[in-house]
Amino acid sequence: MALLVDCGLSQRAIERQLRRYERSPADLCAIVLTHEHGDHCLSAAPLSRRHGIPIVANRPTAAALGTALDGLVVQFLETGAHMQIGPFNIRSFAVSHDAAAPVGYTIQSAGWCVGVAIDLGCWNDTQVAALAAADLLVVEANHDRERLRTAPYSWPTKQRIARPTGHLDNVAAGELLARICADGRQRTAWLAHLSQEANSPAIAVKVVRSILRLAGCMQVQVAALPRRATLVWESAQHSTQLELFRDLGEYQSHE
Repeated sequence: MALLVDCGLSQRAIERQLRRYERSPADLCAIVLTHEHGDHCLSAAPLSRRHGIPIVANRPTAAALGTALDGLVVQFLETGAHMQIGPFNIRSFAVSHDAAAPVGYTIQSAGWCVGVAIDLGCWNDTQVAALAAADLLVVEANHDRERLRTAPYSWPTKQRIARPTGHLDNVAAGELLARICADGRQRTAWLAHLSQEANSPAIAVKVVRSILRLAGCMQVQVAALPRRATLVWESAQHSTQLELFRDLGEYQSHE
């Protein structure tokens, strides 16, 4: 059984990736949404409707999606609450983003925990506490501050990205991870939601690793989610294993 957190690719691309890992939509317990922006819910309703997969979201997010969810099975998980879906215990927590009621998640199963915080303009102790249990951290590192300044965006767009309800930059992502990982536990951190115009995987990893090194968090393994591949985290082993696959075919970023 599996969970799909957000659904920002096309239905065809998601079905193709499930086949790559010898899975099918029938294996999905639910589609869990962080918020209603298109790059996070593009094909959630069509995939749910075609395969009978429940959608999990809080009420403001579901309301923001409006009639798109008509006729679908929607399970409401209010911000800060938790629920059991199959073998997964899911807990949500609030994040700062310009959506109706955006959230991150921790997902626990078989003694392991994955933390997801992929659209947030700033962080505080709430997110640190919520993500502390995670073995795998999927955290936004959307932009490099200097590259954002020179990126080919309009001034209002740059302001939106940089404000506290926008997107997390590389430095802020590194500082968040340093706070979480100050307990010395071995973790893997995946940097997500990288801007194609105002960031690069190499820059994001370099900045975050530098901040973690200065904070003494040498036990954290950092990788950026690539634009043309997927990463696989193997929890069956006590140490992190990262496997790179080619040709994801579609990468979406929201800027």
